[in-house]
Amino acid sequence: MKFKIQAVTDFLQNAFGGSKDKDYERAVTQMVDAIKRQRTLYNKEIKDWKLAKAVAMDPILPRRKMLVDIMEEVLDDPFIYGRSETRKLRVSNKSVAIIQKDGEINEEKTKLIQKLWFKNLIKYALDSIYFSYTLMYPKELDENGFIKKLSFVYRDHIVPETTELLINPYDLQGENFTEGNLKKWTLWVNHEHSIGLLNKAIPLWIFKKHSWQNWDEFEEMFGIPMRTAKVASTDPRVKKEVDKWLKDLGSAGWARFPEGVEIDIKESNSRDSFNVFNEKRKACNEELANLFDGNSETAKDTGSRAKTGEIINGTQKLITMDDETFVMFFINDDVLPWLRGLGYPFDETDTCTWNDNEKLTPKERLEIFKGVKDLGYKVKKEQIETELDVEIVGEVSQGISSNGATAIPKNRNANFNTPHNHFSGCEAGSETPSNNRDLTLPEENFLRQLYENPGTIHWSYSEFKASHAPLLEAIKQGFGKMNFDFDSTDHRRMRAWMNNIHRFGVDKTQAEVYELNEMLKDPEVKSFNDFRNKAKSVFQNYKELYLRTEWDHANATSNMAARYLEMMDDIEIAPYWRLSAIIDDGTTVICRSLNGKVFDKRDQNSWKFLPPLHWKCRTDAEDILDDYDGEITSFDGAKEIDPDGWRSMQKQGFDVNWGDSDQVFTRAQSYLKKLPQDATLIDVNDLGITDYGLAEWAKVKKNSYPEKAVTIKSHIDKTGMARIITSEKLPVWIDAQTSKLDDQLFTQIRETLMKPDEVYWSDSGKIPQSAFIRFYKDGAFKVTTESVKVTDFELIADADTARKGLLVNIQKKIKEK
Repeated sequence: MKFKIQAVTDFLQNAFGGSKDKDYERAVTQMVDAIKRQRTLYNKEIKDWKLAKAVAMDPILPRRKMLVDIMEEVLDDPFIYGRSETRKLRVSNKSVAIIQKDGEINEEKTKLIQKLWFKNLIKYALDSIYFSYTLMYPKELDENGFIKKLSFVYRDHIVPETTELLINPYDLQGENFTEGNLKKWTLWVNHEHSIGLLNKAIPLWIFKKHSWQNWDEFEEMFGIPMRTAKVASTDPRVKKEVDKWLKDLGSAGWARFPEGVEIDIKESNSRDSFNVFNEKRKACNEELANLFDGNSETAKDTGSRAKTGEIINGTQKLITMDDETFVMFFINDDVLPWLRGLGYPFDETDTCTWNDNEKLTPKERLEIFKGVKDLGYKVKKEQIETELDVEIVGEVSQGISSNGATAIPKNRNANFNTPHNHFSGCEAGSETPSNNRDLTLPEENFLRQLYENPGTIHWSYSEFKASHAPLLEAIKQGFGKMNFDFDSTDHRRMRAWMNNIHRFGVDKTQAEVYELNEMLKDPEVKSFNDFRNKAKSVFQNYKELYLRTEWDHANATSNMAARYLEMMDDIEIAPYWRLSAIIDDGTTVICRSLNGKVFDKRDQNSWKFLPPLHWKCRTDAEDILDDYDGEITSFDGAKEIDPDGWRSMQKQGFDVNWGDSDQVFTRAQSYLKKLPQDATLIDVNDLGITDYGLAEWAKVKKNSYPEKAVTIKSHIDKTGMARIITSEKLPVWIDAQTSKLDDQLFTQIRETLMKPDEVYWSDSGKIPQSAFIRFYKDGAFKVTTESVKVTDFELIADADTARKGLLVNIQKKIKEK
């Protein structure tokens, strides 16, 4: 800002009444010196910036220290910091997902990047727009070798032109981080032919900063009205005393003046002078807003809101789309390959994308579901519940009596029928199997095999997987977080449930195939087309209608088990629990009759009424505090309330304390009832690679042995044993001392448990076993676990002999060479 010296002189002359004494001369001198000082500082900072820019772009020895220091100081400006952070947040707050080759989201792989460090990675990548580059590295790894914390190298230690890492910012030579071991552990993002967006902001920031300083000095000099005193006496002592009075005068000042002294308060005639500085500050902010937001409207406080909103949305949308495109290309082209090198289980065909569905409001998602329905398609109830965050208790029915009261269910036992025998649930009969979908290609091929080989095929892995995977997900989702301490019941209960579901899935598949084989014996089946038409409903029943009921049951029992543990932990302050039913036209007799009944937690038998009490039960349980003084229902009293209901619970396997049960599906709920009594049950040890369609060991891709060993000591917990979290997200322990393990062998065991190629399960012995297998060039390394402990490990040269049992997990797709 350039001041006119004459204007200042006129102002002071007016203020001091034209006096030519030393006070006037001194005031003029101070003002002129201040203006010269500000001009000198401004020119110096501009020169410093130009020098820093020249040093950064030096063709022989480029260094960024000076420029980076200025850029970091620029970010201290609240306006610039706010604009830069807002631009980054528009991208970093979005969710991402890992997409497989078939276009489906892989939830397990997506969870690996749904971490704080990945959010920071996106922010650091966007920082490169401002500084022109960022060099990231994993600051801390978790026990699985995955990234826990991510950081970046200070930019003044980086030479982007030569990709050198400097120990000191002005070292003549550094180490190339795109080569050797540094390449593996660093992630580089760089914008060539650019020295950063902040470089463009520096001159505006300098200009704005000095506007603030000039404004401050102007306020000190002219913002406060000047106080003058006319003194008749020329006595120096009088002048000195008057000066003291003037100095002490404040907003509420007072003084007693001698006769002959006049006090006069004069203000500046230029009341709007401060606007010169304020308008210059606003102009700088508008230019900076253009730089970061693509428009200056975000820096204005005037104008049409509608027009302003339209301009802001239009320009910011374009900038955000460009930032999103840049970040996503960076993730797919650089980040995912880098993470694969660090041991992450991403395939080369995996891609990352924005999960824009999470941005939609519930109202927008509802409109999508309505649109799908209008097109003539159905949507799964579970997806509607998940996307809209609601609980669907059934379809709107007409089960209301003429007087408006809710009708009592007529069939009191319909809710106890197992899903594979009848249609079931709180609204029995509301679901009927439809035959409106056609067969999938795998289903078509399987029916062809059955038709051409009658009575010889008794099991199908593809049909097993259709139920097995969803049911495992149901119990994990229902139970929630687990405590991995050795003495905790959480992971032990989860392992028992998984064993139960493994066997339940095997039996269900055998029953399904048996039913299909029996259809071949029907006299009406005279051709494959007859068989095909008759069998269509079987697939839909087992994989949709029955599975839906089973999923609800598995999720409910595991959720109630977690609730039971919480309620027992609170037994001292809440010694009672209450059964709470949803009362509507779909409520069953037993749930309606027990609704509101309070039980004593110390009555172990009463927990047999812990929901679910039947298929698709919606009844809940809740704590009751110790100040409750109402009626307590005993176990025998509850049975007498609805004796028929209790007998049905016993018959159908619901007389169970789900909170203390190792079963999700009881024996009474097994599909074995559908098989003849003399049927031979499936022994999973008879299943091998041909049953799963797997390639022989000689043709599968082999792993390399671990290059770097992890220490056993780092995995030993308070039990004195080493704990490892397997690929099934369950802990197992190994007694390293008894097993005489060294770090190298322990590392191989750990890698096999965490990253197996195949996992087989067997219940042929007294205790179910899991066999984790990882392929190497000289054979298959097999680690066997029983319950929570590793019981055996060995390298098997004839690898295919070890590949037996129920295949319950494939960590990655096994490719042929």
